[in-house]
Amino acid sequence: MRTKTIPGLVTAVLAAAAVLGACFSERVGVAEPASKELCTSPTASTVQIRNYAFGGGEIRVARGTRVTWVNCDTQSHTSTSDAAGWNSGLLAPSATFSRVFDQPGRYTYHCDPHPFMKGTVVVE
Repeated sequence: MRTKTIPGLVTAVLAAAAVLGACFSERVGVAEPASKELCTSPTASTVQIRNYAFGGGEIRVARGTRVTWVNCDTQSHTSTSDAAGWNSGLLAPSATFSRVFDQPGRYTYHCDPHPFMKGTVVVE
């Protein structure tokens, strides 16, 4: 009689998850709290969230650029892809979320709690 062990099953599941995770080239990161510096001196690849809006609405970047959203507002917001590409989760005031865009295209996004907030990342 053969028996299966739980540790063996757990190891197999973790190995499969690692292989699947390696298939995706997009990288994300969340940092809390962010330096207030990005709210006063943003970089060319920073999207400031302020007054219930995403910066200028559209940001253009080169392929491979890390885009950072910084919440300069007094309420929590998200950066959530319209096409299920990413979700920052709630960003508290002064928190940041970063994502590297490896593929050219137009990436639209919104804020989950405030769906009227919309933005676009254009990767050239």
